[in-house]
Amino acid sequence: MRDLFIVGAGGFGREAICTVERINAAFQIPAWRIIGYADDNPKWVKGGNYEGYPILGTVEEASKDHPGASVFVAIGNNRKRADIYRRLRGHDFPAIIDPSAQVSPTTELEHGVYIASGAVVQVGATLGMFTLVGAKSIVGHDASVGEFVNLGPGSAIAARVKVGDRVSFFANASTMPAVEIGEDCIISCGTGIKTSIPPGTEL
Repeated sequence: MRDLFIVGAGGFGREAICTVERINAAFQIPAWRIIGYADDNPKWVKGGNYEGYPILGTVEEASKDHPGASVFVAIGNNRKRADIYRRLRGHDFPAIIDPSAQVSPTTELEHGVYIASGAVVQVGATLGMFTLVGAKSIVGHDASVGEFVNLGPGSAIAARVKVGDRVSFFANASTMPAVEIGEDCIISCGTGIKTSIPPGTEL
């Protein structure tokens, strides 16, 4: 069992801990020992407590005090998540997958990925590092999702779609098959993408 701390003492951090607890409960030998939260927000004082887990201090303090710990970055903002990763090089960043998610054994997952409850990731899909797949989202077969992407709850990435780095899909956004979504695009709730869109598009 490995030590694990969560970066981000907030709603997503709480969700991540619940997921890790469900993973631990699903196996005879738990995978991780949750040692607490790291957060740069000055309202969180080292030695304090949030939702029953200790505050370990800032990201740098937690890293220094727990150099061998695994880390999950529970930050929804794609660029901030990327920045935290750069600051924490040297740690292990496991993929966190809810036991209720359906993930094909042929899916390629890089480190730091999060797949929430009820999500489906189909055959031949690839998920870049630190990509978040929200509850009940779908990633279709042979889709390619870049790094530091956030797929909100209920979003649907169809088959053979290519999604660039740092793209944000908000809840229930969807695509037609085989389109390309350029990097840094922002797709609003419920939006349907029918054709390829260039980098930086906001819909």
